[in-house]
Amino acid sequence: MPMLTNVPTDLLRAFVTVVDLGSYTRAAEALGRTQPAISLQIRRLEDLLRTRLINTEGRQIRLTDAGVSLGPYARQILRLNDDIVAHYAAEALSGWIRVGLPTDFSNAFLLGAITRFAVSHPDVRIEVESNLSRTLRQSLAADRLDIMIGIAPTQDEAYLVNSATIAPIWAMAEDFRWVPGSTLPLVRHPDPCEYADRMRTALRTTRKSWKTKMVSGDVAGIQAAILAGIGASALTPATLAQGMRVGTAAEGFPPLAPLRIGLFYKHARLSKAGHGLAQWLIQQITLASQGAPA
Repeated sequence: MPMLTNVPTDLLRAFVTVVDLGSYTRAAEALGRTQPAISLQIRRLEDLLRTRLINTEGRQIRLTDAGVSLGPYARQILRLNDDIVAHYAAEALSGWIRVGLPTDFSNAFLLGAITRFAVSHPDVRIEVESNLSRTLRQSLAADRLDIMIGIAPTQDEAYLVNSATIAPIWAMAEDFRWVPGSTLPLVRHPDPCEYADRMRTALRTTRKSWKTKMVSGDVAGIQAAILAGIGASALTPATLAQGMRVGTAAEGFPPLAPLRIGLFYKHARLSKAGHGLAQWLIQQITLASQGAPA
């Protein structure tokens, strides 16, 4: 068999659509094909890659490990393909887009970006939901959102299209002081929380003690507690507010493991307007990863 050098995008689109919609029949309807044609495309893709991608159990589909691994690659390729098509089509965008933004990142930064997009596309209407990343991922899976930005615990997260790595920082009020050897007061989001996990792991690894002083489900609450001097917390650079400073290694603050911030959407569900916003938000994630201010 000749060496594989190209994977047709129509096969990848069939695969992603089956995954997004959860069935061969619904994928066929979305793509304007017959169910046997979609099944054939999946078999062709499996033959090309020489591996099983999807198992069918009754009416349920189950991804194999190879299928899970293919997902992020397929979504990135389709995104680039759709970027090219949108660039040369140059169509006016319109319609509703439901967007999820994480309270555990920087709403100010992202809302500003979405507002600029809305101004540039007056026929687009946007509904924004703010919640914890894990809740937003559940809403996207249930089709209550079209697009979301949030923490991606792994690179194999369902519906993850693009991501950037961001280094969290120790944030505290400008006059906050911590004497190494004493117990560090922490402000954090409710568990499970990627930020809290990173703080505790860093402190545990360096044998430093801590205690939780305040728990808040939204970043505004975390920021208010920090500014009040209640304790220190892990934030991203885009969330560092006026009146705060960054804790340094010289003060005894251990380094925090990086976070992956991702853009998630279902290709099969996304409108042209949604795709246009997705392109724009990818640029904003990249800016945030470079420490752009809120």
